[in-house]
Amino acid sequence: MNMNRMWVLGAVLLIGIVAVLGWMLGISPKLSDAKEAKAQQATVETQNTEFEAQLVKLKKQFESIDDLRDELAGLRESVPSDPDMAAFVGQLDTMAGKHRVTLTQITVSDAQPYVPVIAAPAAEPAPAEGAATGDAAAAAPVDAAAAAAAAAEAAAAAAVPAPVVNPLVTAQNFVAVPISVEVNGRYDDVLAFVAGLQKGKRLVMVTTFKTSEEEDSGNVTGTITAFVYVLIDPNAATPAAEATAAG
Repeated sequence: MNMNRMWVLGAVLLIGIVAVLGWMLGISPKLSDAKEAKAQQATVETQNTEFEAQLVKLKKQFESIDDLRDELAGLRESVPSDPDMAAFVGQLDTMAGKHRVTLTQITVSDAQPYVPVIAAPAAEPAPAEGAATGDAAAAAPVDAAAAAAAAAEAAAAAAVPAPVVNPLVTAQNFVAVPISVEVNGRYDDVLAFVAGLQKGKRLVMVTTFKTSEEEDSGNVTGTITAFVYVLIDPNAATPAAEATAAG
């Protein structure tokens, strides 16, 4: 009887050992693999959802590709990939005829590399002139007008927006071409020409403008200095690129 009991206990123990070894060596790794596969499946499904959303967005953007190309063509007219001064002179001549002025002189100087604008750090507010500090400040009268003027100046300085800087625009791909234009005509017509110059197809930044009056005719001679700009195409060698490299 004792021997049979020992055999039963031994058999039960052996079955338990086999079950534990089977779980450790067979079932548990399979469950871990299945859990990992399920996690990978969830990750792939999430990525697929994101890709599908991106694809829908790209398809929607592609529907307006013609509008974007038209916009790019307009921007390329404003800032071309080469100086194309012959076309610009033609635009000036047309503009002069439109505003009834005579184009008498055009001077084009060497291209200059673009210098990125760096925002100046905010200045610390300076104490008012003659202001006292420490114990003397309590005894010194406060100049309300000076304090108000200083506050207004600080507020005006804070209201000036920071310059917009694009890291894609550098001295290697963006150049400024200085020009000087001289026109003759009635004062109002010369002013209209200058306004039209800044609103034409080509991007122009006027830096100075002055007039001199003619005694007999009543006309004025307007002298304008300005910059026109070139955004160099990195895939094409242009005169502007050569000018920048030479500079």
